[in-house]
Amino acid sequence: MVKTYSLFKFSSGMHYILLDAATVNHLIKKDNNRVICTINHAVSFHCAIMPKKEGGHFINIGQAVCKKLGLTEGCSLEASFETDNTPYQFDMPEELMEVLNTDSKAYDLFHNLTEGNQRGLIYLITQVKSQDKRIARALKIAQQLKNGITSPRTILK
Repeated sequence: MVKTYSLFKFSSGMHYILLDAATVNHLIKKDNNRVICTINHAVSFHCAIMPKKEGGHFINIGQAVCKKLGLTEGCSLEASFETDNTPYQFDMPEELMEVLNTDSKAYDLFHNLTEGNQRGLIYLITQVKSQDKRIARALKIAQQLKNGITSPRTILK
């Protein structure tokens, strides 16, 4: 179901939309707060439904999506949601999957991480545009996992 939302901005600069309780109750299943959001019938992305301190729930809208669609604070947008039942709740980069498929130890270590850490490592790969750099980053992540470093915040250091 497509609904119209207003785009807000946190003091940190991150854009978000507030979700109504009926949408949240329909989407959140057991321990899964992950959804696939489609904005203006044009851009889809994986995201999490997050609770607001003041009450209610929201999802973040990243800078790249805002830029691509020309969204600014206060504008209206159409959004639809579906529960994210994909294996990693994020698109697995081909480069990382290939590295993990050829390195059984790294594969096992990756799959023993929390889902959040898995998504964090996947995100680190997706942020690089060059395929060569994506491959290099995937190889470094695999090596760091084998070195005992598992946090997305420190794995590339």
